[in-house]
Amino acid sequence: MTSTVVPPLRRPRTAVATVFFVVGVLLGTWFTRVPELRTALGLDFAELGAVLLCQTIGVLLAMQVAGHLSARLDTRTVLRWTAAILPWCPVLVTATSGPVAAAAAMLGWGLLAGLLDVAMNAQGVELERAGGRPFLSSLHAVWGAGALAGSLGSLGAIRAGLSLSTHFFLIAVVLCALALAAGRHALTARPGPRKPVGLLSGWTRAVLVLGALGAAAALCEGAISSWSGVFLREQRGAAVEVASLGYFVFVLAQTATRVFGDRAHRTLGPVASLRWSMAATVAGVLVAVLSPDPWVGLAGFAVQGCGLAVVIPVISGAVGHGAGGNTSLAIARYSTLHQAGVLAGPALFGWLAQTWGISAALALLVVPLAVIAALATVAGREG
Repeated sequence: MTSTVVPPLRRPRTAVATVFFVVGVLLGTWFTRVPELRTALGLDFAELGAVLLCQTIGVLLAMQVAGHLSARLDTRTVLRWTAAILPWCPVLVTATSGPVAAAAAMLGWGLLAGLLDVAMNAQGVELERAGGRPFLSSLHAVWGAGALAGSLGSLGAIRAGLSLSTHFFLIAVVLCALALAAGRHALTARPGPRKPVGLLSGWTRAVLVLGALGAAAALCEGAISSWSGVFLREQRGAAVEVASLGYFVFVLAQTATRVFGDRAHRTLGPVASLRWSMAATVAGVLVAVLSPDPWVGLAGFAVQGCGLAVVIPVISGAVGHGAGGNTSLAIARYSTLHQAGVLAGPALFGWLAQTWGISAALALLVVPLAVIAALATVAGREG
């Protein structure tokens, strides 16, 4: 069975993994150099915040457009062309003048990124269907490796004195070539049924519940990513260079765990995988909150990275496999809720930290983690 199924999937799996890597490198490059963007574009802090917010708005809008496209285009077409165009978005942003033009460029970036996100995950689900086993966790691991590579590459570019525009242009050339070469080998997934796709289409009970779980996981992940360094610095008195490692160890542990996430998914099943993951994440939260040592706190954030590693891949897979005839539409609807969690996480954590303190806010993350564990059985009802 394995010899007849796996070899034909090697090339499309490599192709989709390459696109995940392209997106990871692009975002790792971008986030590392965002601090320079305000000066380069002459923006004040409020203008920079509004410009960056436009990307998120674009992503949320694209999730709705993706539902309509799913009835007309196959995911390989969307994947190939959006992945090839996306690397040029940072180049366009740095070429703008003024906050309005920069906001428009970021909105366009968000629209493309949202379409690509749906196509990438839909392709991952199609790979799982064709191969009869999980692939999404390893694909997300490749994304994480790309993000780390992009971050390290940006540090090298900064040391070499490359300007934002030059650095982004060189990255765009390489990533565009990779995307074009890889995209043509992705699976040819037929578009969804040709029937009207309205605003309420695809919002099934399973998608709503799984979307809520994905939003809860994204909320926790965003809060930890944005506030781990602040927690270590303000609450544990860590040196700046030590506090800055909070996000790095979280992402590194998350990426390393995802390499083995598909195997755990096959062995334990989706429900047990989610519950064990939540137990590990809660343990990491407790370690970070209860220990006064900043290095132990770093270890706690690493454990949290391990715990949250497979949650989004498992939930995304459950959405896609339970979608029936239109995988892209279901993933688009789910991703709308997931992105809401991404957006809300850092802000909600900040409000909690201001009200009760950073340590208490971190401890309160056990509430959404417990909700995910309690409702994990929904992820086991794959169609």
